[in-house]
Amino acid sequence: MSARVPPAATAVALRRGGGLYLHLPFCRSVCPYCHFTRTAAHDAGLRGRVAAAMAGEFALRAARCALLREGRVQLRTLYVGGGTPSVLEPRLLGTLLAATAGRLPAAADLEATAEANPESFTAAVADAWRAQGLNRVSLGLQSLDDAVLRRLGRAGNAADNRRALALAARRFPRVAADWIVGPGVRPRSLVAELREAVAAGVGHVSLYILEVHAGTPLAADVAARRARPPGGRALEACYLEAVAALEALGLKQYEVANFARPGQESRHNRAYWRGVPWLGLGPGAHGFWGRRRYANHADLLAYCGAVEEGRLPEDAVDPLAPAQRRLERAVLALRTAAGLPLSLVPAGALPLARGEADGLWRLEDGALRLTPRGFLRLDGLESLLARALR
Repeated sequence: MSARVPPAATAVALRRGGGLYLHLPFCRSVCPYCHFTRTAAHDAGLRGRVAAAMAGEFALRAARCALLREGRVQLRTLYVGGGTPSVLEPRLLGTLLAATAGRLPAAADLEATAEANPESFTAAVADAWRAQGLNRVSLGLQSLDDAVLRRLGRAGNAADNRRALALAARRFPRVAADWIVGPGVRPRSLVAELREAVAAGVGHVSLYILEVHAGTPLAADVAARRARPPGGRALEACYLEAVAALEALGLKQYEVANFARPGQESRHNRAYWRGVPWLGLGPGAHGFWGRRRYANHADLLAYCGAVEEGRLPEDAVDPLAPAQRRLERAVLALRTAAGLPLSLVPAGALPLARGEADGLWRLEDGALRLTPRGFLRLDGLESLLARALR
């Protein structure tokens, strides 16, 4: 975060409010496909040290930003992610929240979310979270099929997932859940699972197609031919059938992987796509504050050591030059249902008429809006825009 006073436009944006993201990297076990900063090698001492460092990081950033230090940034959204936040002792989370979110004035309609894995989401955790002001829970279900969960390498089972789903619906006014479309997933079963979840109280679904990310156990298995790479037309067809089912259930696709009942969209995630400032704290966390984006050290000890020495724990900083801002604005808009304003599409960058004829997007109200089939081609479209906007 820059020590200098941000320009007027940035200061106005910050005064309108921002988000806070807390990254808790602790898991009971590591899923083979996960590429986020996470570890299953931790004890109470390390958990306490990281939580204290995250509180220290907030203090360091506040010392460098008058708006933050003086509490002139209203907290509009809070998101506790990971990792598996439900692994952290509720007492530690309460202390961390008091030292971070508790230092900022909260909006009356603050959206406060925490992620949980079913096997560590207990009634005691749920009650503590509600007492700490969390009002939305996001469950990493991924499936309600034991065979699929085993193939994904998940620690829990379908019974755990259903128990956690029922508990979340009883304790929280808003419940979100994640699903993964991967090998072994059958369209009919997936649609039935989504119907069951929505009937149980889920108002928001994140639907992902399994991907192979470098450095993960899944990537190593694919490279060694111990596993086949996911993908292909069968998975895409399964995804499209699930999208249609969610739409029929009243959950509209408002972002590339996110579906919600009206009013249950994740305001925190929407803020990312709209360029709203957010402060990211924790190992591997990313933030957008002032005129720069930053990424923290992913290594837990490097992260803690930096904070304990009084240094911002940043591993990379992007000052976002004007050309980068233009590209980012276009790419983020493309990921949403509102679409990419045609005024932001350089001439010849995308085959507008052909893409519409092929059913990849609709051209309406001055915007290019991807269809579900178009969202499946998002990476390629982003590459075309990047080349045109260099």
